[in-house]
Amino acid sequence: MFSSDFAPDNVVSMPNRLPPQAIEAEEVVLGGILFDPEAIARVIKILQPEDFYVGSHKNIYQAAVRLHQSQQPTDLLFVTSWLESHGLLHNVGGRNKLASLLNSCVSAVNVDALAELIREKAHLRAVIQTALQMARTAMDAPLTEMSATSVIEMGQQKLLELRQLTMPCQMKLMADIIPDVYAEIEASNNGEDAIEVNVPTGFYDLDSVIGGMPFGALTVVGGRGGIGKSTWALDIGIRAAASGLTTAYFALEMSVSQMVKKTLARLAAPHVPADLLFKRNALRESHWNPLAQACADAMALPFWLNDNPVITTSQIKGDLQDIQARCGSVSLVIVDYVQLIEPMRRERGENRVQEIDSILKQLRAIAKQFNCAVLGLAQLKREVDSRSEKRPTKADFRESGGFEQEAAVMLGLYREDYYDKQTTQKGIFEVSVLKSRFSSETTVNLLFDERFGQFKNLANPQGKFSKD
Repeated sequence: MFSSDFAPDNVVSMPNRLPPQAIEAEEVVLGGILFDPEAIARVIKILQPEDFYVGSHKNIYQAAVRLHQSQQPTDLLFVTSWLESHGLLHNVGGRNKLASLLNSCVSAVNVDALAELIREKAHLRAVIQTALQMARTAMDAPLTEMSATSVIEMGQQKLLELRQLTMPCQMKLMADIIPDVYAEIEASNNGEDAIEVNVPTGFYDLDSVIGGMPFGALTVVGGRGGIGKSTWALDIGIRAAASGLTTAYFALEMSVSQMVKKTLARLAAPHVPADLLFKRNALRESHWNPLAQACADAMALPFWLNDNPVITTSQIKGDLQDIQARCGSVSLVIVDYVQLIEPMRRERGENRVQEIDSILKQLRAIAKQFNCAVLGLAQLKREVDSRSEKRPTKADFRESGGFEQEAAVMLGLYREDYYDKQTTQKGIFEVSVLKSRFSSETTVNLLFDERFGQFKNLANPQGKFSKD
């Protein structure tokens, strides 16, 4: 027996089988809306009330939508009051039902991903419903004297309508796009007031080649473990934040405490070596004033950190939406590192190459959705260490060819002194442009001061040493 609580327009008659649904996801989404009224602004872009499988859930969501449209909060008190005033409180299960939804939710971070899951199940039910309607029409065709061609044409029309519902047309007429593109070009060529079309790395030799990390695109950087990937990415993030660009760093290997200590050493250079911040009773009196100034400088940065070691691209997306709601936009997203991202539930069980391919596609989609630069760090294959030429190539990116497919820019990091402690190239940090949709392939050298986690341009455009 199926529950009478199911929304009538969602019920598909299939003996002994429940139609596609995600009841637990519906409960979490509703709980998230009651827990954090700001969540409705994200969910309402994805879900219609009709997408809910459970009738009471549909009514509760409808209440939240109506409250949001009238610019009222969607918390427990207001939703309860709305349902009561419209005679629906008893039908949805009363105050106990609403309280249980709220109590089952500890965070609204993932509501958008769960909303997409609910919508997907609703679309599958619509497919089944359309197929059953086509079958009934075909069965009745002899009685209604409909031809097979007419039945097929009717079915095609219904499937086309369903396709437009699930896959809205993304085609755009060039004539409609050109005014905006021209305005963008004009704004980026306005002298000192020119807007950024990318996020500069802060290293002019590299930026002159790749033009910085482009908004709306994925940049990946690979290196062996311990080569300095995280420190380099953190340096770039600090530079971006210091220029006023909102930056989000997802550190899947390090804790936020470790990240902050590295940041403070970078900002306090050359006065406080980084290793002293990780030791007991290591600081001297002369270190405290520079450290205090570094703390003040760091606190002024629009720099966000997340050290969740088990995170999905959906959770990354949710965090970015929260930052966007608070700051208006996010310019740079750093993921350290890509292979540590958890695959979504629907991707588990696939082989590792397919998982990484999917994760990279989602990171590229995030870059486009938020019109930000995404810098994804990647661990290179161990085989690099066993060959004579250890400089990275595109083929060294571990576990997936998707890096080359999805990234607009691919960078490889190399240090001679990582492999040869006696080299005359000590401190030289090579950044190889392995792929760029906007430039040629080349190698840029930086100076790496490992004591402070600081990278410097080797020479400025006038040929003089720069401390930046």
